[in-house]
Amino acid sequence: MNPLINKKIIKYQSDIFEQIEDVIAIEKKIKIYVNNEEIVSLSASPIYIKELIVGFLMTEGILKGEWCPEKIFIYDNEKEINAKVILEGFVSLEGKTITSGCMASFSFIKDLKTKIKDDISLDMNTLFNLFKEFQLKSNLYKITGCIHAAAIADEKKILFIGEDIGRHNAVDKVIGWALMNKIPFQGKIMFVSGRISSEMVLKTAKWRIPIIVSRTAPTSLAIDIGEEVGLTIIGFLRGNRCNIYCHGERISDKK
Repeated sequence: MNPLINKKIIKYQSDIFEQIEDVIAIEKKIKIYVNNEEIVSLSASPIYIKELIVGFLMTEGILKGEWCPEKIFIYDNEKEINAKVILEGFVSLEGKTITSGCMASFSFIKDLKTKIKDDISLDMNTLFNLFKEFQLKSNLYKITGCIHAAAIADEKKILFIGEDIGRHNAVDKVIGWALMNKIPFQGKIMFVSGRISSEMVLKTAKWRIPIIVSRTAPTSLAIDIGEEVGLTIIGFLRGNRCNIYCHGERISDKK
């Protein structure tokens, strides 16, 4: 599935109107059905759809019963993508109403009770180099200027990058990829391109990923949750500087 399309536009520059061809990010509606009943609809980029669905469903924990990625069937047409999940069990919204958030994101995650216990130790040079690699490999943003990216890394390299018009979707794609490939979350780092909101912190902490990093800022609620659950939050990472908002004991200036 192609996440990009070429469109003719009119560009104005230096008192001149010019017709050019521009690259535009495709946005599609993805409807998720469980046993033929629609449970949620997302707006997303049409790539890594199965990773998105696995990450979303597993993180939110709204399916109760036996299922696996092989039981997800994806049907694409010009208007939307339908994803059908076969479940031997039931859907549990636990009294919550499905509502649309930023880029049609949703959150059913309960308050996290257990703290993250991970003894990863990351030096600043490694952190800067990994983030530079993350930015260099975020190709769709560089092409379109409107796509978010998320990535999971170990202390040596970026393992996978998920890109999407929705920043929550990008994180779900990363989590879904790790789950499908049986990659453990211990000792890993989550990189994101946008602000670190409470939802991003909850998704990261749900899987006990010890560090989340962004080039922009976290919200106050994100920091509060990070402090409580033991998540290291790093923001404004640009060049060779950054802000460490909580649990800085995992970060040092030693190689």
